[in-house]
Amino acid sequence: MSKVLVIAAHSDDPIIGMGGTIMNLSSFGYDVTVMSVCGDRINGFEEAIKSLNARPIHLNFSYGNIDESKLKEYLEDFIKSFDFIFTHWSNEILYDHEIVSKISLETSRRLEKEIFMFEIPASSIGFEFDFAVDISDSYESKVEAIETMRKAFESKIFEEEIYPSILYTSGFRGIQVGCKFAEVFKHCGSRFPLAPYKIKKIDFKNLFRGD
Repeated sequence: MSKVLVIAAHSDDPIIGMGGTIMNLSSFGYDVTVMSVCGDRINGFEEAIKSLNARPIHLNFSYGNIDESKLKEYLEDFIKSFDFIFTHWSNEILYDHEIVSKISLETSRRLEKEIFMFEIPASSIGFEFDFAVDISDSYESKVEAIETMRKAFESKIFEEEIYPSILYTSGFRGIQVGCKFAEVFKHCGSRFPLAPYKIKKIDFKNLFRGD
């Protein structure tokens, strides 16, 4: 069974960025572990992740106080047993997101893991994607998961930032890729593919054939 590790800075990030995909991966038979690097604002986190059929874990760092050397040391060993790594976009407004992304990417590349980056609408700058997941069947589970965490955050932050990130982004991305709801990712495999601008080539020879 292939093992997936989602590394996020804060407890709400994995649900915002890829809650539907977590559910899909679990349904497809992947063993999924979801990590919140910060262990504060954690109310409802375990219940939310378990509702997506994944395994929740959290570290003991706090919001705005991630010790880079300790996180790097921990991930260096922990990541080894996983096949696929998901983490934050590399260009982030929030420092915690940026630190987690940097260390996760560096460690995953060194260990030659397949890496995907997800977006957080309120903080990901210039996000680009080349991979989309149809979450139309798991969208409601994503909404229910974030609802489980409502009490972990101030009411205004939840209502004006976190909840809209779930409701609107999935539908917008779905329109872009041709389904009802979607989540999108940037694939940053450390070795495969080696070409950084991998674009599917058009087969003009067979494009207009009727068979």
